[in-house]
Amino acid sequence: MMNRIRYLGVAVAALAAPALLAAPAAADTVRGAGARLETRISDDTRLTIAVGAEKYDEHRRGDDRDGPYRDDYRRLNQWGQTEREARDLRREAAQACRQAVRYEAYDLGYRDIDFDGEPHARQISRRGFMVSFDDVEFEGRRRDHETYITCEVRRGEVVALEGIPRPHRGRGYDRRW
Repeated sequence: MMNRIRYLGVAVAALAAPALLAAPAAADTVRGAGARLETRISDDTRLTIAVGAEKYDEHRRGDDRDGPYRDDYRRLNQWGQTEREARDLRREAAQACRQAVRYEAYDLGYRDIDFDGEPHARQISRRGFMVSFDDVEFEGRRRDHETYITCEVRRGEVVALEGIPRPHRGRGYDRRW
C-alpha cells in the first residue's frame, strides 16, 4: 500500500513538471489575470495549476473586500501601530511614570511608595501617553498618604507629574498639588 502512494506521487510530479515549466510562458501580462494549466491524468482525474490567482494580491495588501475576518490581526490604531506595539509602548510609559514618582517621592522624604492596582494609560499621540494611578500610597515617618497620580509621558520621558503630596515642616502635609 505504501509503495502505491509513493509511485502515485512520483507520477503526479512527473506529469506536473511540463505544466510548471510552461506556466511562466503562458501567463498573461495583464495584472490580475492568471494562467491556468490543466493536465489530464485519467478519465476522471485532472491536475490543475493556476498561476497568479486574482485575490492573492488583495489578501497581501490587507483589503477588506472579502469580509472582516481576514485581516483582524493587522488592525492599526490611528497612529499606525498594531495592538502589540501600542501595548508595549503603554507598558514602557507606565514604567517610566512609576520610576519618576519614586524619584520625586524619595527626594521629598518619603520612605516607601506602593502602587495599588493597575495603571490606566491613554494614548494621546504616536509616542505620548497620559498615565494615571488610582491609588498610590506614600509612606512617611509619621503617617501614610494615599492619593491619585497622573503623569504625561512623551517619547519615553516624563514631562509632567501631578498629585504627589508635598510634605512641609509643620504638622501634616501640604494638600495643594
